[in-house]
Amino acid sequence: MNAMSTVWPEILTWLPLTIALAIGWAGHRILALPFLAMTACLGWWFGFLSPISILLFSVCLGIAAWLPRLPKGFVPLKHILLILLCFIFGLEMISGVERMPIAIDVQTGPASVPFSYSIGLEKPFAFFVLLFALPELLLTPTRADKRFVAAGLLLLGGLFALAVLTQTVRWEPSIPEWLPVFIVGNLLLTCLPEEAFFRGYLQRELAARLGIWTAIVVTSALFGLAHLSGGIVLVVFATVAGLAYGLAYQLGGGLRSAVFFHFGFNIVHLTLFTYPAAAG
Repeated sequence: MNAMSTVWPEILTWLPLTIALAIGWAGHRILALPFLAMTACLGWWFGFLSPISILLFSVCLGIAAWLPRLPKGFVPLKHILLILLCFIFGLEMISGVERMPIAIDVQTGPASVPFSYSIGLEKPFAFFVLLFALPELLLTPTRADKRFVAAGLLLLGGLFALAVLTQTVRWEPSIPEWLPVFIVGNLLLTCLPEEAFFRGYLQRELAARLGIWTAIVVTSALFGLAHLSGGIVLVVFATVAGLAYGLAYQLGGGLRSAVFFHFGFNIVHLTLFTYPAAAG
């Protein structure tokens, strides 16, 4: 089977979405809306979105835009709704939304386990829910400190070393033919929404109540548990990676730093080691 499934012209659905994500990430929420509308139209045309799912997302976006106007006494309701919406979108629980396969049952190299890669729409939609609900989402929490940036990088380097020592992964450089799609998809469709939720939302809120260090540890543990479907080893690795992303966010430059830490780790993993894990 060809490593790349047929993606043209259906992949056009994700073109305006990636533009919307980039514009939203730059802080221009309203300018992103026409591109979200284009995504909805193309998603319906190519069969990735049902009319009901489009309506549901529109309603959720409207609710998100209304949440900042809630009186202070209703703040707990705001957080309950936000977590619920992000949970639903993040776990792709909406009926009538389909993923598009990019690579089916492929190996990045002979020592890697086979896996499939696809792109979706629901997790990126969660980013826009957060963006409209939290005016502070893109703000940098503290001034960047190079020492903590270095500490985060050392954590990620140590994580790769541990993974190699335990033979979870092996050295296996590769450039898969679907790498360009993975680069865009992983940066904007995966890392940006995940970091917006775990660091831009949860960690920021916890830091305001529990302090920076407790917030980083708790959020990292939650990030690790979010990978439970991959097994305990993945939970441990994701928790350690989450500590690095948390440092990058809180003390290294905010959401942008956390996203690029996360994205950089994934790209290094894909191109230099067995991906997603070593076979046998």
